[in-house]
Amino acid sequence: MIEPDGSSWHPAKDAAQALKDCVRRLYTQAYHSWSEIPNRIRQAMFNEFQKVWDTNQRSGWMLPHVFDDLRLYWNTDKFKAMSEQAKKARGSLKGGSLHTVGAEIVGTITRETEKELGCTPIEPEVFKKTHVKKKENELDLDVWVEERAKRTFSGVEGIGSSSQAEALDGVQIVAMSAHIAQLISALAESERRRVAEQQSMSATVQEIKEQVLNLAHQPTTSSPTKDTDNNSEKDDDFVDRTP
Repeated sequence: MIEPDGSSWHPAKDAAQALKDCVRRLYTQAYHSWSEIPNRIRQAMFNEFQKVWDTNQRSGWMLPHVFDDLRLYWNTDKFKAMSEQAKKARGSLKGGSLHTVGAEIVGTITRETEKELGCTPIEPEVFKKTHVKKKENELDLDVWVEERAKRTFSGVEGIGSSSQAEALDGVQIVAMSAHIAQLISALAESERRRVAEQQSMSATVQEIKEQVLNLAHQPTTSSPTKDTDNNSEKDDDFVDRTP
């Protein structure tokens, strides 16, 4: 079952497979760009599809003559210029960065990392997993997909040290300070309530002790005296002999 996961879907592979199947069924002509696809077919394909970047091998689902037409188009100066411009945009300091997980979403990577580690991974761990190239040997040095990703990770990893704390801008520092202040305030309020409850409990216990002592000092009800009992017996034996 596919279910929403933030701005994407889980499991992501099932969702991606559904989109690819939709594209493959309707890709019957050599469309050079998304804008050339008729609106009725676009709606059927949704808004995303997987592009084939390996120009040396045709996917089994694509018709041979369609692949040949696309290879001719990919070799034109027009397409090469567009490809170079897109490459520069991907390497720009603005927007997202390159990553190593292809069509997989961060939610899926997080779940896989959680299974590997046995606990919920923190954001820097997920970021590193998705931006460092896979190693053939664990002893090899990390190879980042781009320098910007490496700088971002170093900045996050070094938060708290005097040398890299300067990388935080004023807005981040203010936000972090405000959050810390909220935590301190909540802790103080919790301590105040604990002390108040303890004092209230002590007062209740003291009140109960005083009530018990008062009851212990109160005089008990006295029983009838022996003389009274004798007088009562005499009254019972008296016989009136008046004629």
